[in-house]
Amino acid sequence: MPYRLSVLASLALAAAPALAQEAPRICGAAQVTWLAEDEAGQDIAATDAALSAPVRVAGQPVVLAFRNTAASQALRVEASADNGDPAISLLTEDGDVIAENDDTPVSLNSRLETAVGPGVYCVAVRSVGDGDMAATVQVSRPEQAALLDEGSEGGSSRIATCTPDTPATPLAEGAINERLAQGPVSATQDGTGVGYYRFTLSQAAPVTLRASSPTLDPYLKLFDAQGNLVGENDDADGLNARLDFVSTLAAGDYCIGAATLSSEPGELTISAETLDPQIFLRNAYRKGELNPPSDGSYPVQALDLTQQKQTVVLHDGATQWLGFDLDKPTVLVVSAYGSLAGADPRLVLFAASGALEGENDDIDGSTDARVGPVLLQPGRYHLGVVDVSRNDDTLGPIRPIGLMFDRFLRPD
Repeated sequence: MPYRLSVLASLALAAAPALAQEAPRICGAAQVTWLAEDEAGQDIAATDAALSAPVRVAGQPVVLAFRNTAASQALRVEASADNGDPAISLLTEDGDVIAENDDTPVSLNSRLETAVGPGVYCVAVRSVGDGDMAATVQVSRPEQAALLDEGSEGGSSRIATCTPDTPATPLAEGAINERLAQGPVSATQDGTGVGYYRFTLSQAAPVTLRASSPTLDPYLKLFDAQGNLVGENDDADGLNARLDFVSTLAAGDYCIGAATLSSEPGELTISAETLDPQIFLRNAYRKGELNPPSDGSYPVQALDLTQQKQTVVLHDGATQWLGFDLDKPTVLVVSAYGSLAGADPRLVLFAASGALEGENDDIDGSTDARVGPVLLQPGRYHLGVVDVSRNDDTLGPIRPIGLMFDRFLRPD
């Protein structure tokens, strides 16, 4: 049964022929802007000044690219908007999400810090709620001036630089490489204090560092032997903090600084573990951070949009994935409703290539979500349904989330 074509859908479909032959994608995006015009200026490891650009975001995320030639480069990625709520993701050249952040501890602006190896990377900035937004995006090294100056509130400011003279507890005796092969190495502290923990890697290793709590909001920083900031994180796992070093963390001495965003009693666990790529990918699929494969190795519920205009998913805390195929250019609108059942739905829509086609958390001042109208070319797509309030391994009741699909097709 054909659907009535709206004016917006008609305009989008009119552009379909021009979009049929896509240019090679960088970071999984169809349109990418480099943060600097000349190739030499695109290298964050070599540029004298931070890489910065003003952007206008309306609907789809804006994607900005840069390069890194250093073996390991600490980065600060920020987005600032006077009137809006920017959210940022740091992507590899293949489109995989390395890190992301929505709000800093004290504002709706965004900031993340991590370290990357050589390669091309992108910053995707979106407007939470899909409103029209003017923002500034900046990528910088730790020694360069930051874009955001937001005072001294929050867990980040409670963690001072860990220098060789900073009192710290050994996370393990000697190098932890052999210990990591046996399982995670951890320590606990009370949320009212700030903890520092040292560890040594005798050789480079893929490592995941965590600061987690069942009741608190942890913050995590990692420093090298000289006190340089290697990376920091706030909310990678719900409210818990996580730093991933997929391409290995270099051999050497390190110091972890951990605190909560507010000094409150409660248990805080700091841990280090070997990063298993397969486990990492499955967790990314479970959190809705990456597009799951189409080979059946990860559960994806089949959906026939020609027969189903609505459905309900029973959400247990892990992202629920639905897959569908389109045989002709289609403008699609997907709405998710769960607020009355206590759910806070978020939608992510991926093409089979892994490109992010649409994403939304809150719409129209509510905690419900909507993606679209978005023009989709024929092919395979995966829709991830996330419950933001449950996407952190917490146990709780199953919550129903209703989905509605509106398709707009060009009349035959």
